[in-house]
Amino acid sequence: MKSKEVYKEIDQIITPVLKEKGFKKAKTGMLGFYKLLKKNYLIIWFQCSQDGFDVHTGSKFVVELQISEQNFLGGLAIVRNRIPWYLLKDELSKIVELENEIRSKFFRPQSNHYIFTTSKADQDWYFKKFEPLTEEYINSSDIWFKFYDNKDIRKWLYIIEPAISRIIADYESSDY
Repeated sequence: MKSKEVYKEIDQIITPVLKEKGFKKAKTGMLGFYKLLKKNYLIIWFQCSQDGFDVHTGSKFVVELQISEQNFLGGLAIVRNRIPWYLLKDELSKIVELENEIRSKFFRPQSNHYIFTTSKADQDWYFKKFEPLTEEYINSSDIWFKFYDNKDIRKWLYIIEPAISRIIADYESSDY
């Protein structure tokens, strides 16, 4: 699954919600949005992993938010955090549950896969992707939303979209 396909799937669900809240779409390779709040911009964007898509373990994306004087993604920020920083405990628990559901769909490669020609450390890193999470995420966790297909992306968005709406409301009512 190419990043354009991932962004298209996210776009179908997120764009109508953010447009309704007054956000404009950023013109960039990633899927991003911005809105002027008081004198600074609230910027939200989705970024696909540069690892690409693996037929055994799918891929992943991340969500970032920032407050900035300018309206471009990833620029100099007053505040910049990935979405876990803002999530509530029950949302973090739902993420672990869904990630484990998605990981259960991953299938281990056969013995002729390239991973078996790499170091033990690389193999351990790769095969850890197949193991269920056993610990809860916390707000400082670096969460990448793993997916294997479009259905997984949509499932993530049903958790992420309400959180984004809450975060927007919090920023709109604050001095950041």
